[in-house]
Amino acid sequence: MKSSLKNLRELILESIKVAGFESGLNEIQLAQTKTLEHGHFSTNIAMLLANKYGKRPQEVAESIKAELEKESVFTKVEIAGPGFINVLVEQNFYTTVCQAIVNSLDDYLEEELDLESNKKTVVIEYSSPNIAKPLGAHHLLSTIIGDSLAQLFRRYSYKVIAENYPGDMGTQFGKLIYAIRTWGDESTIEKEPIDELLKLYVRFHNEAEKDPSLEDFGRTEYKKFEEGDAENRKMWEKIVDWTFADIQPLYDRLGIRFDAVHGESFFEDKMEAVLKEGRSKGVFVDGEKGSWIVMPDDPKDPPALVKKSDGTTLYLTRDLAQVEFFEKEYHPDLMVWAVDVAQSFHFNQRFQVARKLKLTGAELKHVEFGRMQFKDGAMSTRKGNIIKLKEVLDEAVERSVALIEQKGAGLSDAEKQELARIMGIGAVKYNILHQNRVSNITFDWDQMLSMEGNSAPYLMYTVARAKSILRKAEIKVDDTEKYELSLNSSHETQVALGVIGFAEALKRAVEEFKPNHIANYLYHLAQSFNAFYNALPVLKAESKEKETRLLLIASVIQVMETAFGLLGLEVPEKM
Repeated sequence: MKSSLKNLRELILESIKVAGFESGLNEIQLAQTKTLEHGHFSTNIAMLLANKYGKRPQEVAESIKAELEKESVFTKVEIAGPGFINVLVEQNFYTTVCQAIVNSLDDYLEEELDLESNKKTVVIEYSSPNIAKPLGAHHLLSTIIGDSLAQLFRRYSYKVIAENYPGDMGTQFGKLIYAIRTWGDESTIEKEPIDELLKLYVRFHNEAEKDPSLEDFGRTEYKKFEEGDAENRKMWEKIVDWTFADIQPLYDRLGIRFDAVHGESFFEDKMEAVLKEGRSKGVFVDGEKGSWIVMPDDPKDPPALVKKSDGTTLYLTRDLAQVEFFEKEYHPDLMVWAVDVAQSFHFNQRFQVARKLKLTGAELKHVEFGRMQFKDGAMSTRKGNIIKLKEVLDEAVERSVALIEQKGAGLSDAEKQELARIMGIGAVKYNILHQNRVSNITFDWDQMLSMEGNSAPYLMYTVARAKSILRKAEIKVDDTEKYELSLNSSHETQVALGVIGFAEALKRAVEEFKPNHIANYLYHLAQSFNAFYNALPVLKAESKEKETRLLLIASVIQVMETAFGLLGLEVPEKM
């Protein structure tokens, strides 16, 4: 028998059937027990079946237990509490798992998660900055969460198209064009384009508060842009080029790569077809003063506006054209947008209208997240009132340098600088990803760069320590494939249990669109490994014990390196 949690569930399913009950494989959940005294895994399937068949949970559990005890892989089966079934698994099971993981984690996951059946296509849109504005700290959430989702779905055998959707259209460009021509100087702008453009945009709004008629000038300039005015188009192109020259180096620092970048302007010539289609289907109806609207499913909600009374389009118009483009270009099974919770109503409208128009048969998913909040308010920008992403990354690396100077004995200056980069960027990413995205994300420098607790430096130190042991043993990960486990310590067993839990963490992270399941899995595995490392000798252990511990260490390295990649983290060789 192959060894995986899937195989254990299959054995439990067979025992359920022999005991006279019916169940599905996905109904059988195996959770690790809190203490090894109660076994290795526990399932509540007997309670689910009892409710289904109108029997007492204990009675159902006893029937299943009798069949499970006939399977040699289970060395002990007990009933606990109101009907939980706890099982202790024989050692060869863990040997086979660890050997499979060090041989090929990819093949192991393929078998465990039946990834061959997941050959689907997903489009994931994230980051989507506004042109003419700097990337701020708040852009981190969409960018980092979205990129991790892309890595998770790729690992889950999906074909992933990572899309960036910059905001390069809208009335704000009319305002900015007016501001540049009224108060700006292109030679000054070209020296520090984003800073200067931001100043001009802020000035327009300050002046408009004194003279509201400026808003009309801004709208006029944007309407001229939409109608193809050559001068306004040329100025807009400059603004876009200036912005990307500023943004791309930051994406490079973060290791963010997109498969496609289609800004709002890309959909400019695709909106008319959507408008005509909506009109012909009777989905787009007349609103006030000649505007076009879509009536909501819930009469308590306001209608969705797809064309203004002056004939100009809106975000929603372009967003609908984007949905249609994704369908025609990629034929996806799933479309995902990683955008903060403030846009929930907008996405609800978008999805409603897309369904009414039958633009796609794909599942549409808004992966929402909370706002970024700062623990002590200590972070402040050096210029203006936007906390710039560049400043955040610079400070993370600077703080990492200081930490490494305290603890990084034996590293060369070049190694310290490289480690500071890996640790600083990793700390920023992990701080976001280890928190539940549906809550506000707290930014806390002390916690982020702590060498203890749930932080990137702690995890990096753990995997660097594990790799150091193999170097000292003068072996590579795949050299341990021939070793067998002899689990004589609870610390060893906890590491083996931790390693086998990776597949389930990956499955849950994908199903719930939550990278924090991978982050929390990594933290618990690191805790188990460090307890193991501190309690037991490895290189000086007896032959059989040494082989057991080296195989466990190799398995931990293999799993942690893969999990790091899912979170967009790099793995340092030394710390």
